[in-house]
Amino acid sequence: MGWTDTHRRWNALQDIEARANAGTLDMLPWSPEYADLFGDRDGLAAALRSRWEQARRAQLDSHLPEHVLEEQWCRLHTRHRGVLRLLERYDATRADEADPVPA
Repeated sequence: MGWTDTHRRWNALQDIEARANAGTLDMLPWSPEYADLFGDRDGLAAALRSRWEQARRAQLDSHLPEHVLEEQWCRLHTRHRGVLRLLERYDATRADEADPVPA
């Protein structure tokens, strides 16, 4: 992936995160541009999940006192609540699709 595609991907993720955290997205968005950048919805969900994990690892220092760590966790979770909600809904939808239909 070249710089142009990396930049487009980064911008798309930032846009999705901003819209999700502002509460303007109820479902994982999809478009032909996202298909070009992420392949499929699973790829987009994986990219969002990776960014969340990266933020979590970078901002939560396990050497901090427990009360400080808990405060940071709450702030981080609040700041990313829209993205986490999108991922939870996407995972629930995927699980529903995977459940076999009773005969």
